[in-house]
Amino acid sequence: MPRHFLDLALVFGCAVLWTQPSAADGALAIALPDDVVKVGFAYGTGYNYPTAGEAQQKALENCKKTKSDVRKKLCAIINTFKNQCFAVAMDPADGTPGVGWAVAADLRSSEAEALAKCEATAGPGRRAACKVDSSGCDGTAK
Repeated sequence: MPRHFLDLALVFGCAVLWTQPSAADGALAIALPDDVVKVGFAYGTGYNYPTAGEAQQKALENCKKTKSDVRKKLCAIINTFKNQCFAVAMDPADGTPGVGWAVAADLRSSEAEALAKCEATAGPGRRAACKVDSSGCDGTAK
């Protein structure tokens, strides 16, 4: 094989690798009071950040955007992740206990797990009301 073909293959290979997303970090913050029905629930995410610290800071910042001072104080990082997907599911009606969240290798798995957790906490009369409220993927996950 002529030398210029090898050089071209090397340049093309480097270009493909160069365009791939860089390593990214994500975090999930949750405010889960003892009584979700009375106090409510809050969460925040930060993903596709260059460092875990930045992802955690953004997740906490987003969680603390809640109007409730009680929930603001409860916001805490419950999961960090890299090249994974997250989902948060909840019953959208006020005064209901259904909430769930998950981090998994792919979006479909994280959404299914979050919905299952929401349905488990929602109670028999509200299971069907659970919906994915937010989901996304970090880095190279899909």
